[in-house]
Amino acid sequence: MRTIMIKRKFMACFLVTVFALGVLLSGCGSGTGNNGGNSQSQAQQQGSDTKKKEYVVGWSMAYFDHPVYQLLMNAAKELAEKQGIKLIFADGKNDPAVQASQIDNFIAQKVDAIILTPTVADPLIPAVKKVNQAKIPLVIVDRRMFTHGQDIKWDALVSWDMVKSGTLGGEQVVEALNGKGNLVVVEGTPGAGSTIDRGNAFYEVINKYPDIKVIHKVSGDFKRDKGMQVTENILQRFPKGQIDAIYYMNDEMALGGLQAIKAAGRLGEFKIISVDGEKEAMDALRRGEIDYETIFFPDDQAVAVNVVASILRGEKNPFTPENLTYKGRTMELTEFEGMPWVRPTCYKVDKSNANKPEYQGW
Repeated sequence: MRTIMIKRKFMACFLVTVFALGVLLSGCGSGTGNNGGNSQSQAQQQGSDTKKKEYVVGWSMAYFDHPVYQLLMNAAKELAEKQGIKLIFADGKNDPAVQASQIDNFIAQKVDAIILTPTVADPLIPAVKKVNQAKIPLVIVDRRMFTHGQDIKWDALVSWDMVKSGTLGGEQVVEALNGKGNLVVVEGTPGAGSTIDRGNAFYEVINKYPDIKVIHKVSGDFKRDKGMQVTENILQRFPKGQIDAIYYMNDEMALGGLQAIKAAGRLGEFKIISVDGEKEAMDALRRGEIDYETIFFPDDQAVAVNVVASILRGEKNPFTPENLTYKGRTMELTEFEGMPWVRPTCYKVDKSNANKPEYQGW
């Protein structure tokens, strides 16, 4: 009997041990499975974290049908792809009311940031206030805005130096006229920041020379067809010998004006001075049909995309040299209205340097 009891106790202990061992092994096996699952989940999470977020940025462009903006948009798309940004361009159609509506739409869509190239700056101040109230990052491109003491702000202005371009144009007119003569000025869109900045700087130079008489001013709205139309009127109003120079505030107007001048048989009668650096205008300069140009590189302003991307990623300094460099050209960082201003520059061109590789035009 004692032997049987010992055997039963032994078997019970053996079964308990086997059961415990099985549970232990099962637990280990289950643990290995869980750890593998956790590792997989962690890997997926890490993969999700390392995957770049695509930011959506709405850009209200002053208008699409201008070579400057077409070149700028193409360059911006290229940089946006590299930065993981989806750009939504909207055609402002040269109408601030249209742009104000576009900004309302961007806010309603909850875009991550807004870029604005204002057709006329002042009427868009209320729209900028709405962007500020929505706490959406805002960058102004190409045409400057003034706060006029209003409580508005933007994270950056990216615009080439319109003031400098006007100054250089004024100096070129002085050179072309040797300090005296009758001058006609074909201005840009009334109220546009570029017209104001370029015009004020231009006239500041011209006003230093009392023997240069501005006999006529007219708006060509920065457009080729309008430039041709107003030039036809100018030529009818002022017969041969009454004009010594015409200054156009951009190449599109100058190229339209050139068509009218050629059609009237008056090419070579007076000096032609323009600004922008379009290849077509630079070729006309090389042929001797235009006398002076101020050139800039519109695609430089596409660095606005880099600045916006840096802001959205929460980087401490969006204005690093890397962010402000495009095709080997690094933009200057200064201030305007107390806010950061990324400023590409511009250059004088005439027959003496028009054949340089960097001045072929865009």
